[in-house]
Amino acid sequence: MKRRAFIQAPAALIAGMALSSVALAQGSNFPSKPIRLVVPTSPGSMSDSVARLYGERIAKVLKQPVVVENMPGAGTLMAMRHLARATADGYTLSVSSNSVVTMPYVDKNAGYRPSDLTGVSNLASAPMVLVVSGASPFKTLGDLVAAAKKEPDAITYASVGIGTVTHVPVELFSRAAGIKMTLVPYKGTPLALPDVATQRVTLIMGTTSSVGELIKTGKLRALAVTSEARSPALPNVPTFAELGYKAANYDLFLGLMAPAKTPPAVLKLLADAAAEAKKDPEVLKQLEQLGQELPAQVTPEQFNDFLRREEETMKKLVKEANIQVGML
Repeated sequence: MKRRAFIQAPAALIAGMALSSVALAQGSNFPSKPIRLVVPTSPGSMSDSVARLYGERIAKVLKQPVVVENMPGAGTLMAMRHLARATADGYTLSVSSNSVVTMPYVDKNAGYRPSDLTGVSNLASAPMVLVVSGASPFKTLGDLVAAAKKEPDAITYASVGIGTVTHVPVELFSRAAGIKMTLVPYKGTPLALPDVATQRVTLIMGTTSSVGELIKTGKLRALAVTSEARSPALPNVPTFAELGYKAANYDLFLGLMAPAKTPPAVLKLLADAAAEAKKDPEVLKQLEQLGQELPAQVTPEQFNDFLRREEETMKKLVKEANIQVGML
């Protein structure tokens, strides 16, 4: 037994060294051609803006072009299916939001699993903001909850799709508060905001960049933010946690993703390039202008731990709330 273990140990060591050498070889000449950065939304969207901002800086670090390719459709699924099926060599990446770990549980025909992908770097983070019309009778979140409990389903909210970042935070809040609200579908947040401002729809969850100006002009009123701490962009707006709804905490993230089997050496080069981009003062300035912040997750390991926790939260929510495509 001891002799067999003694013989097997060096063999395992040699095999490990061989695999390590292969990984290093795969990473040593990377990149030798342009990198495609697939975005699951249209040009001008938040994901698109962040992808182009980082793509330009990563290209300078790696000395190869980073080509942003917009691939909207099927509620982000078209781009994610494409990424999951791409050759795992680091030349096809994506900038994705929370929906990357949510949609496979919302849509049985998603065409990929979260385990098919891996996180490279968390690029940007921002809270969602619950807003009502500036003329709404709801001055506080407590007012809204009281009205929803008094008249179930009478409170309406705008959303751009089941499982999206305009839908999931509302579900988290509704469940935490023990209320029910009615979803009103829209093709985009810009189309929904005028209806919220004129009280045709009660509320919407939006990013600080999408609702900030309307809050400043008084057309919208912010009742709460989903971040753990108050947003620097809206310092006078309380968090859901402050108001007793910690379960409604929700970080909107935009992360650099790759196929799961991408060689570790390649992933490290990509992660290091993204880390360099985060040191650029111009990147920080533009993220601030977009209402985004640098995420707390610094390393790829921290980002993937965050993705796993997010996946478990969404899996549980989708099951308990019976959230699925076609529920409307």
